[in-house]
Amino acid sequence: MKKLPIGIQSLSKILANRDYVYVDKTGFAKKLIDEGAPYYFISRPRRFGKSLFLNTLEEIFKGNKELFKGCAIYESDYGWEKHPVVHLDFSKIANHTFEHLETALKVRLEIIAKEHDISIITTDVQVALDTLIVGLSNKYGSRVVVLVDEYDKPIIDRLSDIDTARQNRDLLRGFFGTLKGTDAHLRFTFVTGISKFSQVSLFSGLNNLKDITMDPRYATMVGYTQEQLAFTFQEHIAAMVKRQGKKESEIFAEAKEWYNGYRFSNSDACVYNPFSTLNFMDRQEAEPYWYSSGTPSFLIREVEKHPQSVVPLNGVSAKKSDLMNISSLGKIDLAALMFQTGYLTIQSYNTSTKRHFLGFPNREVKEAFLDSLLGHFATINPTVSSKWQDFLTNQDLTSFCNEMKAMLAAFPYQLFVKATEATYQSVLLGILKEMDFEVEAEQTTNIGRTDLIIEMEHTTYIFELKLNGSPEEALAQIHKRKYFERYTHKKKKIALLGVNFSSESRSISAWKGELLSETGQKLQDL
Repeated sequence: MKKLPIGIQSLSKILANRDYVYVDKTGFAKKLIDEGAPYYFISRPRRFGKSLFLNTLEEIFKGNKELFKGCAIYESDYGWEKHPVVHLDFSKIANHTFEHLETALKVRLEIIAKEHDISIITTDVQVALDTLIVGLSNKYGSRVVVLVDEYDKPIIDRLSDIDTARQNRDLLRGFFGTLKGTDAHLRFTFVTGISKFSQVSLFSGLNNLKDITMDPRYATMVGYTQEQLAFTFQEHIAAMVKRQGKKESEIFAEAKEWYNGYRFSNSDACVYNPFSTLNFMDRQEAEPYWYSSGTPSFLIREVEKHPQSVVPLNGVSAKKSDLMNISSLGKIDLAALMFQTGYLTIQSYNTSTKRHFLGFPNREVKEAFLDSLLGHFATINPTVSSKWQDFLTNQDLTSFCNEMKAMLAAFPYQLFVKATEATYQSVLLGILKEMDFEVEAEQTTNIGRTDLIIEMEHTTYIFELKLNGSPEEALAQIHKRKYFERYTHKKKKIALLGVNFSSESRSISAWKGELLSETGQKLQDL
């Protein structure tokens, strides 16, 4: 079974001995090259395969044909002409201050120049870039390829210090503006980032820049499609089936629920988060892998700085121009930021109004974001957790629901604008997990899914949530669909709790409970 390339951004390492799994994206690379646009840009969340794709372009332009044996581009009519490549990865360039960024960028350009025996004698980074590109073009008699990874990192890393962020932005504006003056010496330019800051000259100065971020033709250029998952990871899926005793369809359903759902265009094409998917295949367990490694801290800082602007978790709509341009560093539009960082994705598109409707792409992202919100807006400590545990141990649902109402009041009210039942379910799930309850959501039965299940030592709690309904309606649904039957073998009592949330009060408005015996007979109201 081939190894999984977790965290590997070097294509030569993946393909050299053919012992790593590789999802072939070289067809997209050839399409970009054949189109012939001078400047390309794409925005995608972190840990989504942007760096590997840039490295793929680098190997192609260096003419390393044999590396790609078996790939789409190898079998194509591509000419494999060699070009000098300037590859700048801003994740590896210091940016703590304007001076650090300027010095580190100049050092990086000098290192590239030295590798090609080209002399750069200047303290100006714009002149240094111009000298390097012209020098490479003249030396090799071939136009230069410029690849830039995470161009926006010097800006987003410093959003807590707006003055430094603006200074870094202005440096980048001049730096990227230099590219326009070297156009005659450039063969191909490709820039990636997480966000699109419209005031950087990369976007305002290069009027022939081709932004493919929301282009349907490139919607699956990074990330894995359902078909690629099924084909490329056959052996790993089979290993999970064998080890876990699950059906193949159950493995796919679990992967889809947790890691699929990213939609970047008006087309219906969705992709899986590659980093999380690889970890899922490796550890054979669904967990929020992307959150621990790919969550941009600047997003959480922005939520902290502007809680009055926290976007609703469902029902957000925006036009393409609103999603793809961030013009103010002082007050960033959080809907755009959450879309660009991967916390929100396109759920549907209205062709008449040309508005995109956004929502969480999958379970991993929803839980990760809510966990982050809880950490900043809710006070959860061992004392509080112990108290809540006691409430459910003693079946004191009055105190439990009152405490829940108080907890919900700590969140900014904008969080619940246009909220759905799923919004309240997600928030409640996050709170209970932070309290160290043994809690699960969306447990499937033969005729439906339960909203929340809490396992206590002597009692299983089944929650059904309603919005602008009634607790009686919630309890009736539990009985009608017999959610409790799958728990009658646990030799524990079963507590049913119907909870209604009000969109007006944005909290619990009423609840009703019942206690059942171990075999499912009603014992009493709670």
